[in-house]
Amino acid sequence: MRLVFVHGINNESYKVDDIKERWLSALEKGWQDQQLVPTGTFTVDTAYYADILAQASDGKNAAVEMGDGDVSSGLAIEFLRAYADEADVSEEELRAAAIAEGIPLEAVAQGVPHEGWVIAFARVLERLLPTKGKYVARLFLRQAAIYIGDPVLAAKIERIVTKQVFTGKQDPSIVIGHSLGSVVSYRMLAGQALAGRSLPLFVTVGSPLSVDMFRPILPKRGRLPSPPVARWVNGRNKEDFVTMGKAITKKSIGFEGVEDVTDIIDNEDDRHDISAYLRSPKISRAIFDAVEA
Repeated sequence: MRLVFVHGINNESYKVDDIKERWLSALEKGWQDQQLVPTGTFTVDTAYYADILAQASDGKNAAVEMGDGDVSSGLAIEFLRAYADEADVSEEELRAAAIAEGIPLEAVAQGVPHEGWVIAFARVLERLLPTKGKYVARLFLRQAAIYIGDPVLAAKIERIVTKQVFTGKQDPSIVIGHSLGSVVSYRMLAGQALAGRSLPLFVTVGSPLSVDMFRPILPKRGRLPSPPVARWVNGRNKEDFVTMGKAITKKSIGFEGVEDVTDIIDNEDDRHDISAYLRSPKISRAIFDAVEA
């Protein structure tokens, strides 16, 4: 059995071994908490595309103001509009928060940011949503917008990840994708390159797959590997705003059967934390059961 880890965005400060160690340590802690001891052996392969994504965004931190009119700037504005709408944030609330933050009101003109004030608007949302919106600016602006806005880049990442964790590798394989990594994983698993592979379990955590912004970059609705993934478990902290609180359903991907797990260990400092997701009893148990099968 193999575990395949596929990370999300803003991981360029880590090396592949750092990611592998962090994820595996969290998973094993989840097993220990439940007194689960694997009787068989398994290997771990970890994807790494953080450097490519960082290069594509000019190596800029996601919290750098974007106002140059590029595609990522425009998509970041759409992201923030979607976040504000989903949270039912009114224009009056935005204006009041902008004043409290010392941000010019033009930054939230008509309830949405204009180019040049993307991060300022995100700061306003973070003030209004101190837990849910904390990572809007740092996690889901520049890199996610660039990924969605550049199909060539998305395809390149998919090819690289497939080569890293599937080419020449033995099955069965349990694939675990976090955040944007769940999107990368789903695109990869739904592609013809993996047709016929043995995939007993697909785990997505902190996933934005049901966020409408991602729809243009996803495979055709209802498309799955052949043979299909035997079991798909999706974990989401209800306070993890990256997911916009949305389960992965037939409406978003075109088929049913994705198990929705919301009983997640709550790391109040970071509701999007991969370690909290992997340590969660239902998530770690699902992976353990697949490893032991």
